[in-house]
Amino acid sequence: MKEHALNKEAVLMKETAIMREAAFMKELIVFGEDYNRHPSSSQHTVNTLQHQFASIQWVNSIGLRKPSPSPRDLARIREKLRNALTAPPRRDDLPPPFPVIHPLVWPLAEHPLLRWFNQLSVRRQLARKRHLRVVWAALPSAVDYLDALQADVVIYYCGDDFSGLAGVDHLRVKQMEEHMAQRADLILCASPALVEKMGRLSPQKTHLLRHGVDFHRFAAPQPDPYPPAPSPTQGRYKIGFYGSLNQWLDQTLLCELAAARPEVDFHLIGRRDCDTPLLDACDNIKFHPPVPHQHLAQYVQHWDAAILPFVDNAQIRACDPLKLREYLAAGCPVISSNFPAARQYPCLVSVATSQQDWLDAIDAFCHLSQQHRLQYRKTARQHMVNESWEMRGEAVLILINNILEEKQTCLPEFSII
Repeated sequence: MKEHALNKEAVLMKETAIMREAAFMKELIVFGEDYNRHPSSSQHTVNTLQHQFASIQWVNSIGLRKPSPSPRDLARIREKLRNALTAPPRRDDLPPPFPVIHPLVWPLAEHPLLRWFNQLSVRRQLARKRHLRVVWAALPSAVDYLDALQADVVIYYCGDDFSGLAGVDHLRVKQMEEHMAQRADLILCASPALVEKMGRLSPQKTHLLRHGVDFHRFAAPQPDPYPPAPSPTQGRYKIGFYGSLNQWLDQTLLCELAAARPEVDFHLIGRRDCDTPLLDACDNIKFHPPVPHQHLAQYVQHWDAAILPFVDNAQIRACDPLKLREYLAAGCPVISSNFPAARQYPCLVSVATSQQDWLDAIDAFCHLSQQHRLQYRKTARQHMVNESWEMRGEAVLILINNILEEKQTCLPEFSII
């Protein structure tokens, strides 16, 4: 009897191992932004899922705008050609943990021949399909590739209101997004506004997935990268922002704040994606080149306050900036323009609705006592510790498994290795 029980247990263990091995035979293809160009929410989320799939392949941005002859677009085309034809230049960022491909495609192609060329360009660089194929599409334009790639499960990750993006062919993108909503098995939205928008197209498939934060990276104490002040009385206050300098940045507001507070230096870290004539004229606005993501914490932790000085438009009202939670995880006080995502943390984020509100908040945070600054840091980090990307990845995996169970298969339980 004992021997029979042992044999039965061994058979059960073998069957379980076979089932788990079969469950693991899934592959993931990601259509996202250029990997490591801006660490995106898709990049953070997929990184937490890398041990849940037999393989992951990342397709760098296939675009949402038809290129123009502008200097900025021409430079982007040169960058795309260089990455597609040669090994991309080494960066200080961590290397991708999976293959990244750089397809040559014509964005938003409408002619059948161009669409065929685009599909061929992507398909020829991807490994041959071996398992059930899950596609994570962070761009609605990825809908043109789903059939060519034999997608079994489609996840549409809606992280932006693409109808509000400058320079985008809004009608074409709207059509693609409607098609994607029909084709997707699961729609994940980064904000309630996007849930409302996509819910009108496909309510049963649509779920809220707020952004997370690399908590331990931003909370771990970092050395001060700024030169020491000649004396305690000669140090200047530091207000900071990082991210691309684009049309959604309120340049007029920043110039007014800089003029009103000449004793404060406003540090802007990031690539200039638009002209900044107003900011260039302000002596106490300091520009810095982009900083690798893993080094940003050492700057934020040594600012007197971090800012989100955005204009009021549809894109901002629908966004949930990654940097908001990173600022808070770093323990840095935050001042923001008035938009929904900034109102998530009323005790931590000072939402300013006028220039005087901005100046009052800047004065308050620049003159925080050491005791109050430490208390703010402790409270902010307590809020952020439960908003990690790992927790977001676990939520995504549960939703994926719900879809896969309907297809008579599932992924293994979530694990971080």
